[in-house]
Amino acid sequence: MAKRKINPYLIGLFQALGVVVYCVLVAEIFNLCGKFFVGQAGFFTSVFVLILIVFSAAVTGSLVFGYPAYLFLKYKKTKEPLSILAYTLLYCLGIIIVVLLLIAVLGFRIS
Repeated sequence: MAKRKINPYLIGLFQALGVVVYCVLVAEIFNLCGKFFVGQAGFFTSVFVLILIVFSAAVTGSLVFGYPAYLFLKYKKTKEPLSILAYTLLYCLGIIIVVLLLIAVLGFRIS
């Protein structure tokens, strides 16, 4: 049976959507923490935020660079991994632009 190959632009789209879903979850965590811990900023809050930043860098780095790095290391090819990375970054940029336009048009505040 022949192995079915997925197009790099679809892989890039799925990876970008994974980053968006993760960012939405982290934003929701911040919203919940803001409701429960009003005025409680202190040492442990700072530690929590720093650990979350490190964890988020690892998760989003894995989502964006993991599969292209795997392809490069396993098959020693550069074209497909770089195109997947480029599509992922372009989709992320497109999503950022759409969100900024929605904020501008609908009058949301970022704070």
